[in-house]
Amino acid sequence: MAHRVHEFIQIRALEIAHADGLFVTPVIGEKKPGDFLTEPILKSYEALIHHGLYPENKVVLSGFQTYSRYAGPREAVYTALCRKNMGCSHFIVGRDHTGVGNYYNPDANQKMFDKVGDIGITILFFNSFGYDEASGSFLELDSNPSVKSISGTQIREALLKGDPLPEWMMRPVVQQVLRSELEAGRPIFQE
Repeated sequence: MAHRVHEFIQIRALEIAHADGLFVTPVIGEKKPGDFLTEPILKSYEALIHHGLYPENKVVLSGFQTYSRYAGPREAVYTALCRKNMGCSHFIVGRDHTGVGNYYNPDANQKMFDKVGDIGITILFFNSFGYDEASGSFLELDSNPSVKSISGTQIREALLKGDPLPEWMMRPVVQQVLRSELEAGRPIFQE
């Protein structure tokens, strides 16, 4: 789902890589209960692109027809290779890339890529980020105890109750897309 930390990391990766563009490819295959469904995910990214919240003419959106295996570092390598085969030069790997809770050590992804060596795509590692109200910016969660994380559970509960989320968590345009889906009687979560 297109929440603000995803945006922040994607834009930051675009800057770090000095890339021509960003290829956003959310997984659109089979989902587990509670996951956002494919259509709302794609509509949320389309809204961000349409409203100019990504750099103009620098973002391409497409789905990646697979499913999450929750295999952590091994899945990070697999999905990096898939993106390489899609023509990407860089790939973002978060601290808990399709892992399960705290099963993998925080440095497990880095160690796995070190172990497999050069696979022909540059990996951009990102730790977990959250929002710091004092500075009004996104910072690593470990850097300051006042940094607020984005909770998928909190997002789901707020959307289902009709409660607004803070803009630092999810942009209003994305919230509106999701609320419109719910108001039209269309589900946004896998049952």
